[in-house]
Amino acid sequence: MNIQILQEFFLWCMLLNTGIYALTAVAVLFMCDFICSIHKKMFGFDEATVLKVMQKYMANYKLLITVFNFVPWVALLVIDL
Repeated sequence: MNIQILQEFFLWCMLLNTGIYALTAVAVLFMCDFICSIHKKMFGFDEATVLKVMQKYMANYKLLITVFNFVPWVALLVIDL
């Protein structure tokens, strides 16, 4: 396995995870009432709690994308110079 294959792997991982993150952000933005009603029925959460949990989830997911996809991809790019 060479560096170019690893670069492509981490690039595609980053793009796919960023796409999932973007879809989640759009869903939360446009379907907030629907998401809150589902969580209220399933877990008994109020809207403020659901929004707080979703914000924490999205912040953690963005951090994980950065740490496990973006940073290794950039490191491989630097190594390949």
